[in-house]
Amino acid sequence: MDLSLALEDTHVLITGGTGFIGSSTVSSFLAAGARVTSLDLKPPPEEENPRFQFLTCDISSEEDLASAFENAAKTFGPVATCIALASLDLSVLDHHESLADMNIEQWRKTHRVNVEGTFLTARTWLKSLKNLAGTEEATLLAKNVSLIIIGSESGWFGERGNADYAAGKSAVQWGLLKSLVGDVGRIWPGARVNAVAPGPVDTVQFQKECQQNPDQYYLDAQATTGLKRPVPPQDVAKSILFLASQNWSGSITGHVLNVDCGKQGKVMWTKDDLHGN
Repeated sequence: MDLSLALEDTHVLITGGTGFIGSSTVSSFLAAGARVTSLDLKPPPEEENPRFQFLTCDISSEEDLASAFENAAKTFGPVATCIALASLDLSVLDHHESLADMNIEQWRKTHRVNVEGTFLTARTWLKSLKNLAGTEEATLLAKNVSLIIIGSESGWFGERGNADYAAGKSAVQWGLLKSLVGDVGRIWPGARVNAVAPGPVDTVQFQKECQQNPDQYYLDAQATTGLKRPVPPQDVAKSILFLASQNWSGSITGHVLNVDCGKQGKVMWTKDDLHGN
């Protein structure tokens, strides 16, 4: 029985590859022997690996994505696995106590990146497969042809104060995902599409927020999770690798893998809230 990931030489394209989860995902795929193209607006620290390339790309731009996929394929061949990870979370810059206070432009900006950008990423990947079908290059994609959308626990439980982010994640990890299940196999037989929905991830930003608000660690990562802790970024990355590996998850499509330490919801009212009322 072959228990390897069998990701060697698979061309994996990752949007948002410079971010906290993205960089961990890039490193994990490189460690697994894949060829990795990272798309982001911000370049990563120098990566001296012949199986890695970085391309600047705005995922909300059709032209940027088309150009990025084309240039990525020139170096590493056609993209087999696409990780739609890039997204925008404005809660750090502009958190609201109520939707009543949210500016319409924030809602539009978040959805342009998180929903429209994910749609464009999926469409560009699917178009590249459609154009490849029946050509000599099609033989280069013998395995690991899949799309993995990165959602969030917010897509299940909502996010008071930042409904823009939660609504966008619900859209891509549910409506878009389910719509693609019967679509991708018609374009490329055997192609799969899944999603990963991380819980509170123990990033540098999360640690900073917990220092600023001593209650946040308890409310986000202890009171509402079975394991009483946040998720290490590498655990999210390993879950993405699992879904990318046809050898490990070849019969899984149309599903959301919750990597959230057993997240059960959100604390609706704190004791201070109750006393205040």
